[in-house]
Amino acid sequence: MTQSKRSIPARPGLPVLLLLIVWGVGSSPAQTLRLPALPPETDDVRRIHLESALAPLSHLASFRPRVELSRESGRRVMVTTEANRTHRYFLFVPELDDGFPVANAGTYIVRRRRTDGEADQLKIFLHSDPGFFLRIRPDGPARTRLSLYIAGVRLHQEIPLPVSLETLLVEPFALIPELTSRRISWTVVYPDTSNPAYRDVSLVAHRARSALHTLHDADDGAMDEHGNLVFIDTLDRQEGLGGLNCSGFAKWVVDGLHLGRHGSLLPIEPLKRKHLDLRGHGWSEPLEQTRDPYFGLDWTRNLATADLSAEKGGAAAHPKDADVHSVAYNAYVANVGYRVERLPQVLYLLAVNEPGYFYLGSLNREFGDNPPLHQHVHVVVLFPYFDERGRFVVDVMERNVETSLASLDRRYRNDSIHLVRVRASRSYAPPAIRH
Repeated sequence: MTQSKRSIPARPGLPVLLLLIVWGVGSSPAQTLRLPALPPETDDVRRIHLESALAPLSHLASFRPRVELSRESGRRVMVTTEANRTHRYFLFVPELDDGFPVANAGTYIVRRRRTDGEADQLKIFLHSDPGFFLRIRPDGPARTRLSLYIAGVRLHQEIPLPVSLETLLVEPFALIPELTSRRISWTVVYPDTSNPAYRDVSLVAHRARSALHTLHDADDGAMDEHGNLVFIDTLDRQEGLGGLNCSGFAKWVVDGLHLGRHGSLLPIEPLKRKHLDLRGHGWSEPLEQTRDPYFGLDWTRNLATADLSAEKGGAAAHPKDADVHSVAYNAYVANVGYRVERLPQVLYLLAVNEPGYFYLGSLNREFGDNPPLHQHVHVVVLFPYFDERGRFVVDVMERNVETSLASLDRRYRNDSIHLVRVRASRSYAPPAIRH
């Protein structure tokens, strides 16, 4: 792959337009798809430095970093190289906030093998987030294969493209959505993030966060309908400061919705209801009293449906009405949920398709002995939304602290999480703790 740039179309000319027509897409990269926010186009800068990007490695090692102005986007672009033991990289990095972060929307990275100098991968960042990118590999002299990653999880694998890696380097990014529009839903990759429902989720998360410092931790602790801190099992009042456990914290968050809408808190006893007819099996049934293996699942379902019922003016809701049981590209196991390692993508797709909701998660893993049993062991609250700059954000809160998706992944990567949805509201008011 040492072609000079003279053998590559200097602009999206006749060969590329004919290719688009043959593949049944638009007559130009800008006409068919109407997407709200593609990465900045910097193909003019990439075209200038094509020969350098594909030059012999001995020349590449002496390449001096520089900043070029792209006339296509009006953005400055850092052109530089990096290396490790096995590969050398040639990077085109658009400016963002007076800097040049590599994980930036529109960054192109050409990877070259040290063994033979061949370009074996082109990586393109889709958002200013390291989890959103394309990985494109050569597949012969004039073909490539594309894999798409969303929130760090692969969504599409090895989609064939009828163009070379060199051609993709000098054409506008918009060519890629055009060529793959029949295989990839690009409105999922670049959704409209202006929906005001995202502000509602962000507002609930912000108000809950602002009150975290008032919460203390206590095993089996929750707030009852009178605002007293009690033990979930017995409903006896706690002594001293008192506090919340993970289940009590999830109730405290949902109570803030109920308080804002109706001026009252939820009673605890209905939230403890066991749905024996909806979940469980021969292994778990004898342990319902001693192990309570489905407590987190029942509790989160009861919380979500209590809020759903209140939202509907008191109309009854089925315990599964708030379940998240279908997310594209992801497998759901009834009463168990989704793999934690896929949670970032699950939440991204939910945010795109269901603006305005946050989620109660019940983590399911093998627990205990005599016998070991998969059971619901922990509850978390998840707030996915797009911020004012269109960036995807997930705020994670559990017990009385804010954590992260990365923290959940470290602790529960090989486990599962069941999700129920709760609609956010601007009337949200976190309940005050009375010690």
